[in-house]
Amino acid sequence: MNTPIKQQIDQRLQQLSEQRMAEVLDFVEFLTMKEQATQAQPTPALGRIESAMERLSRIVKAGPKGRLKALQSDLTGFKFDREEAKAR
Repeated sequence: MNTPIKQQIDQRLQQLSEQRMAEVLDFVEFLTMKEQATQAQPTPALGRIESAMERLSRIVKAGPKGRLKALQSDLTGFKFDREEAKAR
C-alpha cells in the first residue's frame, strides 16, 4: 500500500547512483533520530534543572534590589522539624 509520496520517492531513488542512495539512507536515519528525540519526554531531573536555570536567569537579570526579592521563597505552611534536621 504505497502512498503517492512513497511512490515518488521510489521513482526518484531508482534514478540515483549507489553513492547518492547511501546519502539518502544517512539522511533518513538522521530524520528518524530527530523524530525520536522530539517524541522523547524529558526526565523529571531535566525539568527541575530547566526550572532552576530559568529562575537563575531571572535573578541574574534583576537589579540588586530585585535579586534579593527573587531569592525569597514562600515558606507559608513550612514547619521546621529539629529531629528531622538532626537526622540529616
